[in-house]
This record gives sequence, structure tokens and C-alpha cells, in this order.
Amino acid sequence: MLIYAVRVEIEVEVAEAWRYWMLHTHIPEVLQTGFFRGHRFGEMIDPPPPSGRRVFLVMYEAGTEADLKAYLEREAPRLRSAYPPEFKERFQAQRWIWQMS
Repeated sequence: MLIYAVRVEIEVEVAEAWRYWMLHTHIPEVLQTGFFRGHRFGEMIDPPPPSGRRVFLVMYEAGTEADLKAYLEREAPRLRSAYPPEFKERFQAQRWIWQMS
């Protein structure tokens, strides 16, 4: 199993609106692509995030390497470009792929 993990550090002023958008729009759209079995979503609480920022982690479970590759090639660019304008320039994202046993 592969985990596609996305860590997002976002400004406090827009964090709640972003969180709502992620849970009610973006994550459902990612899952609707059919390339992931499920997801986990959480917020970092320790150590405390940098002042003025909140830090979130989304982990998507891909069944196969082919599924993840297809998502990254076919769907990720479209979904990343669909970020609402109020969040652009106000967050930083880091992405990792983990092989799980």
C-alpha cells in the first residue's frame, strides 16, 4: 500500500475556510477520481506550529503504484489548479509518497 501525504502550512486568517473547503470539496473530489481507497485528515498540535500558521496533514491511501501514478499524472494538476484564489499565496504544501507494510 502507498500513502500519498500532503502537509499544508497555512495562514491562520484563512485556515478555517481552507479546512472547510478541504473537507467538503477538495478531498471528496480527490476521492471521486477513484485512485484512492480512503484518507485521513488532521491538524498538528505538538510541537506548536510557527506563529501565524496552522499545519495540516492529509494522507490518501492508494492501492497500487499504478493508481498513484495515474492520479499524479491525470488528476493532480487539475485539482491543484482548482484551489480557490483566497488561498493562493497563503499556504505552502509539501508532498511525500510512503510505502507502507
